[in-house]
Amino acid sequence: MPRIAVDERRELLVEAAIRVMARDGVAKATTRSIVAEAGMALAAFHYSFRSKQELLENVIQTITAHTLDLAVERLGAEGGVEAKVRAALDSYWQHLVANPGEHRVTYELTQYALRHPGLATVAKRQYEAYIEGASRLIDSLAQSSDVTWTAPVPVIARYLIAVMDGLTLLWLNEGDDVSARAALELAGEHLISLIKVR
Repeated sequence: MPRIAVDERRELLVEAAIRVMARDGVAKATTRSIVAEAGMALAAFHYSFRSKQELLENVIQTITAHTLDLAVERLGAEGGVEAKVRAALDSYWQHLVANPGEHRVTYELTQYALRHPGLATVAKRQYEAYIEGASRLIDSLAQSSDVTWTAPVPVIARYLIAVMDGLTLLWLNEGDDVSARAALELAGEHLISLIKVR
């Protein structure tokens, strides 16, 4: 493999780790299986990450970015605030349906981290990243649409994460698209009801 920059190598290893975890499970995602998936030597992992914990944190950040970037893009589009809320939720849902393995990995990572001493901070950081991402979206929507919220942004962010987490897990277990979409629409309506026009 030609020589590549550290940042690019890290990115390739993180994407390889996500593929391995989605296919084989988090517990089977060894450094050897990850470098093999990436087509790199084992030494590449140790040059790129100080520990498996650092890799797991990067995996979480990357998966979060996969969905967050799409939602941010939707919020920047033309249209009213209600349409933007629905479009952002829809972008998350489309990603879920297209990449269920990635989303299963997030739940598995949480449990894996909580069950292994020394990795508990990974699970804590995972949900901190979710809340931070949701807060950025909520703030961005308020600024781009010149609205305010009827509750504090951190509270709405936690509510949004709890609702989406539950809907995601339910859909991953049931696979009932119609019921999941109806619940998602209800969540969107409730979120919209928390908006106050200036």
